[in-house]
Amino acid sequence: MNQLSGKVLKTVLFCFFILFGMNGCKDDYNSVIPDVYVNLDINPVNFIEFNVPGGSYYFAGKGFGGVIIFRDLTDSANPFLAFDAACTYEVSPTCRVVADGSGLATCPCCGSQFILFGGNGSPTKGPATEPLKQYRTSYSGSRIIVRN
Repeated sequence: MNQLSGKVLKTVLFCFFILFGMNGCKDDYNSVIPDVYVNLDINPVNFIEFNVPGGSYYFAGKGFGGVIIFRDLTDSANPFLAFDAACTYEVSPTCRVVADGSGLATCPCCGSQFILFGGNGSPTKGPATEPLKQYRTSYSGSRIIVRN
């Protein structure tokens, strides 16, 4: 009888840890912007915009509303951030935020502004309450890789 209750306890604990572990694998944040496959491999030497922190370049036809690659100040090992250009208030591939070189991106449709410095794309003004969708970036010193 004691062996049976020990086996039941072990089975219950095992199931608990499996379920807990599976839940821990979920993304911290689910964006309102639909998931679209993104795989960019860019040589930053080809873009003058990447020479200075705060510089950005818009890549049309990538992601949901295009992809903005932004040169940040906060991480010298990986100084590039990538955001989907679709506004999180409008949620349309045709209404895109525009980076202005100051570390802000503004939606011309609703007037929302998002801060790009620091890597979170959080709204600072306007009706948008969700941050811009962000993509993973890596930088090898000669290539910027953007993926989701």
